[in-house]
Amino acid sequence: MPTIFEPNDLPIRNEADATYTTLANPAMLGSDALGVERLSLQASKKSEPASAAESERFLYVIQGSGKALVGTNSFPLARESMLWVESGDTFTLEAGADGLEALISQAPAKG
Repeated sequence: MPTIFEPNDLPIRNEADATYTTLANPAMLGSDALGVERLSLQASKKSEPASAAESERFLYVIQGSGKALVGTNSFPLARESMLWVESGDTFTLEAGADGLEALISQAPAKG
């Protein structure tokens, strides 16, 4: 059965300079098939390093720009760009002058 989650029902957490809004997780969906978060970074701010050790990550840039640092590689991020991070990689996101807002999904989701 379809479920609608209202904005005030979505868990929000802050880590250093990043704000994460949980859009889907095992508790909300009743399955660990997928986890989705919305990341918001202010201009020139960085996220804490995140490990994709247990699940692959897919990142979609909603608005803004910046870069993803994956291992020793740097990947430019622009509005509507997508990045796939393989299981085992660690990544950090850095916002450009206009900030960065992105969806980050992982499969399977962590509990």
